[in-house]
Amino acid sequence: MAWDENRNKGVEPAVMPITPEFFSFLVENRLHDSKAWFEAHREDYNRLVLEPLRGLVREMAPIMLTIDPELITQPAVGKTISRIFRDTRFSRDKSAFREHLWISFSRGKAGRYEPVPELYLDLSPEGYSYGCGWYCPGTQLMETFRRLILEGDRTAKAAIRAAEGQQQFQMEGNTFKRKKYPQAPDRLQPWLNRKEIYFAHRGSDPAFLYAADLGEQAARELAAMKPVYQLFWKAQTLARAEEIHASTALNLEEW
Repeated sequence: MAWDENRNKGVEPAVMPITPEFFSFLVENRLHDSKAWFEAHREDYNRLVLEPLRGLVREMAPIMLTIDPELITQPAVGKTISRIFRDTRFSRDKSAFREHLWISFSRGKAGRYEPVPELYLDLSPEGYSYGCGWYCPGTQLMETFRRLILEGDRTAKAAIRAAEGQQQFQMEGNTFKRKKYPQAPDRLQPWLNRKEIYFAHRGSDPAFLYAADLGEQAARELAAMKPVYQLFWKAQTLARAEEIHASTALNLEEW
């Protein structure tokens, strides 16, 4: 009731922490896997799941904007909050609903399937993870990323120092069977030999998960990865420019 009263007065409600009921709803909803059941319990979804996620976005936003002032921080599904409905068009798994949800902060995509650097917090019945990286970067983007490292770019050096100076986040991503640049220093091999790259911290500590300041804690730790995020965006910007240049050159050749 207090929540509704504050909203009607135009006052931002207090952050609603994640509770065990958050995950209980996700599991039960997935077990039923019925849009009719979900619609009958949509009020529970709004109260137990969506409103806490909106609160986390609001709590994290001020610190996220110190990492990148251009980040989208609107606490809305499809903007910073994942949809509970799954896109099953290209999946063998035809389950209608997700059992895990996430918050992600990015500048938004220029194209529907364009990968962009993101900072995220993922919540599931098995635990949580948070970090930064790309989702499914293409070959050209990763080649640009590797070139920045090989050239000793200042942004790349700052990112590597930041990553090496912390222990909270682990580098992840599929690797090539053979080293792409065997002559490069061992220190750089993890950065150069990945098909995709991201940094993540994974855990299941209830004290952290159900803390009233979960969002602030996660955001402060993510802020330490700002130099890595900046490297991701520099590679993104260069790859875009190179793609545009190549397309323009191709068009001119037609003359």
